[in-house]
Amino acid sequence: MSNYIASQSYIALKPQVDKDTPIIPSIFFPLISESVKKNPNYSADGRFSGITWKAARLLKGSSKVEGDIVLYADPEAMGHILNMTYAKGSSSGDALSGYTHPFTVGEGKSYSIDINRGIYAERIFGARVDTFKLEFDDNKAKITASIKALGMFYSASLAIALTGAGMTSAVLSTDSDPQPAKGLCVGDVLSIGGTSVTLTSVNADMKTVGFASTSITASVGDPVYLLAQTASFGTVREPFYLGNALIGVGADSAAATTNAGARATATPCYKISMTLKNNLNDSPASGSSGPSVLLNQVREGQLDISRLFDTPQQYQKWVENVKQAITAVFTGRYIKSDQTTSEQMTVKLHKTSLMTHEEPLEAGGYIFDNQSFEAMYDEGDGVAVEITLINRSAGTVY
Repeated sequence: MSNYIASQSYIALKPQVDKDTPIIPSIFFPLISESVKKNPNYSADGRFSGITWKAARLLKGSSKVEGDIVLYADPEAMGHILNMTYAKGSSSGDALSGYTHPFTVGEGKSYSIDINRGIYAERIFGARVDTFKLEFDDNKAKITASIKALGMFYSASLAIALTGAGMTSAVLSTDSDPQPAKGLCVGDVLSIGGTSVTLTSVNADMKTVGFASTSITASVGDPVYLLAQTASFGTVREPFYLGNALIGVGADSAAATTNAGARATATPCYKISMTLKNNLNDSPASGSSGPSVLLNQVREGQLDISRLFDTPQQYQKWVENVKQAITAVFTGRYIKSDQTTSEQMTVKLHKTSLMTHEEPLEAGGYIFDNQSFEAMYDEGDGVAVEITLINRSAGTVY
């Protein structure tokens, strides 16, 4: 039963060359939790059919692949989550001083993702981040990436029996999916009726998979599933810490960035939470039971902070809807080979206004300004959000 312990799981991911072509993900990260699933959106067949019961069968609706992936927000993981969220510009730098990756609002890359579930793995493909939420838990930064995807391979069943030696292909049942092999790749290792095979082909019909001549005896309906990879996590990774975060607030982005440059000018914050949304449209098109493309809709962003009450000035800015620019700088631990550069993520919200402002009173406690900012488009700067990440991964990784 040890194969079913959740703590043995992992996530593997990698950007696809194009949104419709899955690949085998090979970059591994330890998970905190995940809840990604394929939902066929079943509903009861409620047509009049001579019975006094709700239905005799279920009907399938438009399928969705969606859910949350929760990771510690270390600089390497953040590179891939950001790459799935926004458009990455040209990377620069080197291994000595770190690689710098700029991200701006735009279409993120589509990813293939494997999640280990004990004896098998789920393959998610065409995945992008719909909602990005960064927050701190006991000083450690966590990222919750709510993803949507074009599809998922999780398991299938045999449509035609395999009868012994010399088997070189398997046909998968289309009872639950018209393209049951969609998501599989050459090189994947499948279990077919309890026998492991390495795929040498995946037919264009997405029903038949090929492999080297193998002895397999399996019946119609026997399970077919993707075996988990052997995880290799590579370099040591640490999350960003609240103690290494600086929040600068100013009348414009330049002033906010200057204020975030030193502890003396930064705003001490006791809680920080940032949410960025793409509001992806994942409606199906004709010829597909699930989404055929993920389309960005109107984006939005929020920042929630808590700081000690000082003067009524922040309340005045709230009621008068005063623009405030905010820059958040998160510094990591590694690189520093030249003793001047470290991992870093800089988030610039060029224009924000307070949506809510609360100063709750609690006996024996300090008064805090609990503030929720809405990120808006700055017409003068021509941008709403800019993110720059410095980490140890070359731009070719993305």
